[in-house]
Amino acid sequence: MEHLIRSNIHFLEQAERLLAKTADKDYCCGVETFYGSTLGQHLRHCLDHYRSFLDGLADAKVDYDHRTREERLEASTEHALAEVKRVILRLNRLLTDETPVGVLVKMDCGGSEQEWQPSTIGRELQFLVSHTVHHFAMIGGMCTCLGLKMEEGFGVAPSTLRHREMATIE
Repeated sequence: MEHLIRSNIHFLEQAERLLAKTADKDYCCGVETFYGSTLGQHLRHCLDHYRSFLDGLADAKVDYDHRTREERLEASTEHALAEVKRVILRLNRLLTDETPVGVLVKMDCGGSEQEWQPSTIGRELQFLVSHTVHHFAMIGGMCTCLGLKMEEGFGVAPSTLRHREMATIE
């Protein structure tokens, strides 16, 4: 589980570096090619999922639909950076805390019934990596549209990075 926690922290540290060099005006700028969404909206969405996961651990019930959707996280890089740091701190605590192995998860998938489904902490950490990579890939594309320079590998899945590395060795 340590590797899964560190993988999530890796992507959140990418967010820290992005936020440190991004002006609020760019962070809040809608990008037409990406349905008018903003960097801030995508990052806030990711942070909401981390909060849902971390807050749900106390009762071993993670409800990804119960999100705060805090608009300040979409508008202020300073506020978003502080939240990213809080999430990293909480994830680091999982390395030493006793946490339940199993959790129940609820996420609206468009059906008429929302049932709790059994899962594990490890599976949810895997989901968070995948979900974050997906949104960070969009953020990366949006940054390109805005003319913002991204770090190498921003929003690229770990498996893709390994594949690229192996392809250069051969």
